[in-house]
Amino acid sequence: MNVKDDRQEFDKRQNQLIRELAYSFKRTLGKMGLGDDRDLLENLVWDVAAIVDGSRDMKLEGKPLIPCLTFAEKRGGTDLIGTKGGSWMHEICSGVIEEMFEED
Repeated sequence: MNVKDDRQEFDKRQNQLIRELAYSFKRTLGKMGLGDDRDLLENLVWDVAAIVDGSRDMKLEGKPLIPCLTFAEKRGGTDLIGTKGGSWMHEICSGVIEEMFEED
């Protein structure tokens, strides 16, 4: 695997990923009659993002469990896009959710 440190490309991809998660959760919540519950949606998306970002204190067999998000440049490829310090999707959740509800 080859990881290219490209913050601009990484940022575009993580922004889209958090949007995809948010829209997916909103559709699922909508099927349950909870699609207008902005606080619930924001909390769910934030929790998942914080786990993926490694912002939560997690352990596996007593050792730190620290995810490191990367994106493949193409399906099945070995070239990955990452950035030093990992992802920070949880920090953009509120803005993404706000945009979603402004669109409705």
